[in-house]
Amino acid sequence: MGSTPTGGPKKYCGVEQWSACEFHKLEVGGSNPPTATKTKFFERCINNKKFMLVSFTQTYGSGRDELMDIHFRDKKLIDFKNRFDWNIYSFHNCEQSTIDKFQKLNKATIKNTIILENKEPLYTSTIRRLKHLLQKLECTHFFFSQDDTFSARESSDVDFAELLEYVKTYDKDFMLSLYNKNTILNPREPDIVKKTFEVYESTTLDFYNSDKTPWPFDDSPYICTIDMLDEIYDEEYLEQIDIWIAERILRFRYEKKEINRFVTNKRMFQNYNLYGRTLYMEALSRKILIANGLL
Repeated sequence: MGSTPTGGPKKYCGVEQWSACEFHKLEVGGSNPPTATKTKFFERCINNKKFMLVSFTQTYGSGRDELMDIHFRDKKLIDFKNRFDWNIYSFHNCEQSTIDKFQKLNKATIKNTIILENKEPLYTSTIRRLKHLLQKLECTHFFFSQDDTFSARESSDVDFAELLEYVKTYDKDFMLSLYNKNTILNPREPDIVKKTFEVYESTTLDFYNSDKTPWPFDDSPYICTIDMLDEIYDEEYLEQIDIWIAERILRFRYEKKEINRFVTNKRMFQNYNLYGRTLYMEALSRKILIANGLL
């Protein structure tokens, strides 16, 4: 799909495993990665048609074995990830047995996999290192997901090739939510109509002003341009010690600041709260997973 990266792991197929200390080799320009310029992004993506699509999945702590079993049972999610040039799996403060289980289940199921081990106490340190790696890989588009992100029923009708072609050819910075649908908006016509989905060019303020979603920004799955990722996870976010404070900063920021956060007419992926704070949410998530044939 994309060009072979000039840096990072040399093995383009298979699995690479990097520990936290190996990230030091990736650092460019000191402790903070330089922000990509608009000119560079548009030269690669629009003028030269050079794309590097990277997916990222984060696992925090241990006791997540059931989620891994579901992950490798989810054929739609695997199909989607295998359309990316690199698939990064980050294990933050996980036991070695958790990483071993992932490797045993994966083998070559998900192609071009990079395993990152992070022993740093701060979640934001993981994101900082991730940005170094994305720069090294010359990432242009980024897919964010949690380890409890799985396909939604409506994804069966979506042509992922058509979806990613739309993502690559859109010529402005944007984020596309793969969870929220146009139902969060006031009734309106779609801005773009494809064969298997429609796109509504909403913003974070549309999310904030909606009575159907609690926050303008959250941790549900999305795809965005690399410049948009730099906008979101900026130095103010990365400097935070407490992840909950960091997340509140993003929430409060985008209650006032408008950025492109598009939605479609179909829910493609969602987070399933199997380890949520309430038994109700766990029971509901399990019921949906059973209906989707994943549990």
